[in-house]
Amino acid sequence: MLKSVVKTSIYNNLSINRDLNAFLFYSLDKDLNNQIALTFAKSCLCDNHNVCDNCPACAQFDSNSHNDLMIINQPSIKVEDVNIILSKLATKPISSEYKVFVLLDAENINEIAQNKLLKSLEEPNPCVKFILTCTKTDKILPTILSRVNKIFVPNLNQQDKQILSEELGLNSELKSKFINSNYTLTDIINMSSNDNYSNTISSIKYLLFNLKTSQDIPHVASNLSNFDKSIFFNLLQEIFLSALKNDMTKYDKELVAFVKLNYSEKAIIRIIKLIEDAYKKQTSNVQLSYIIDNLLFNILKEKFLCK
Repeated sequence: MLKSVVKTSIYNNLSINRDLNAFLFYSLDKDLNNQIALTFAKSCLCDNHNVCDNCPACAQFDSNSHNDLMIINQPSIKVEDVNIILSKLATKPISSEYKVFVLLDAENINEIAQNKLLKSLEEPNPCVKFILTCTKTDKILPTILSRVNKIFVPNLNQQDKQILSEELGLNSELKSKFINSNYTLTDIINMSSNDNYSNTISSIKYLLFNLKTSQDIPHVASNLSNFDKSIFFNLLQEIFLSALKNDMTKYDKELVAFVKLNYSEKAIIRIIKLIEDAYKKQTSNVQLSYIIDNLLFNILKEKFLCK
């Protein structure tokens, strides 16, 4: 879907030392990172080493049937997942020059699994390529970061966005927003194909407009009962960040303006940290309803204490 954007404007301009065996593609744009990394993985397997899209290897990559390719893309990557990779390292590539292991969103690899993976990076096999992506490099162990070729993925320029918006088949409103704002590829994919995105934005708007006193917490929280927690905390934090930066281009202007009007800069900074803490807690065994109630109470507290 994004081949023309990746191959012409971004991928070909990246400085990649192909002689190395481990690579980390990173930026704040999750889907762009992943697309670039997959394009590089395809080039490593391509019979012509350039993503020709005409050779058997490229066809096998596109159908996810290449014998020398393994892609891990899941919310949590554990030791058993890394063990599967390690079990495949002892054998030689079947049809390509390399065996390629792609770990998308590597911040999802738990610490034990990262340490397990580390040994393979410390003692590289010349027939193996490890390709990782992430949006938060602080979630990756420093020992791993020191052993990968770190490649920063730049933002899409307007020409890239123009091509991309046509490939995505965006309607005129979304196309205009994408080309003329700082929306990321992740944002635009969510907006164009994910109902959870628009539903979550609506839930956040309801939360902020109706949370006036502590008595409002129960009915506001109940309205959030069906939200997608995988994007709720991220979007809520991003909206407060937009208000802090006075950025009216990325999200609903009325919503960002409401935050700026009703929350002081000091309160916004503290609330951004509260949202981050709540996000971390929701991955633990703490009940989500308790986390939400506590977050709403603390948002109210900061709103009135930090004027």
